[in-house]
Amino acid sequence: MLQRLFLGFAPTSIQRQQLLQLQQSLRSQLAPNAKAVTQNNLHLTLAFLGLVNPTQVAQLLDGVDKLAKPQFSVTLNSIAVWPKAQVCCLKGESISPELALLASQAQDLAQKLQLHLSEHPFRPHISLFRKAKPSATLASELTLKELVQQKVIQASMLELTLAPEQLHLYLSTNGGRGVEYQILHSWPLA
Repeated sequence: MLQRLFLGFAPTSIQRQQLLQLQQSLRSQLAPNAKAVTQNNLHLTLAFLGLVNPTQVAQLLDGVDKLAKPQFSVTLNSIAVWPKAQVCCLKGESISPELALLASQAQDLAQKLQLHLSEHPFRPHISLFRKAKPSATLASELTLKELVQQKVIQASMLELTLAPEQLHLYLSTNGGRGVEYQILHSWPLA
């Protein structure tokens, strides 16, 4: 059986609450059909792997076991709407050497196992809405600080810094309540 998998990092419960507040602030700036990502699905993707067969899953687990998994932090401080993907996300520009190493190793492993390879360079982000289209306010990328200055959002958060302690392998399933992500395996970052 094929499973739809990706590697990623989970925000803390406090950060999830901050992200939900940010979603509420942005909702009025997006088309009504934009769908907020549910609290349990909020994550930062390291590598989307696509459909994976059981043999590849075993090879993937073994391969990730062998990767260097350094701790890192990443600061996300801009809102962007990506029209092609129809995603509104919180993103960051700065990528630490440790995070860059993890992203590179994940793509190398995906290539070795003949899994999905990203067509874009790694961009750290957390998707906040799906089916999102640019609006007058969110036609271009804006920092949270700019959105506060324009009174689009309240000053509860000007940036979000993730410093995860674990790398997760997620399973994406499409159930009766829409897409749900489940953590299948976790590795500590050291």
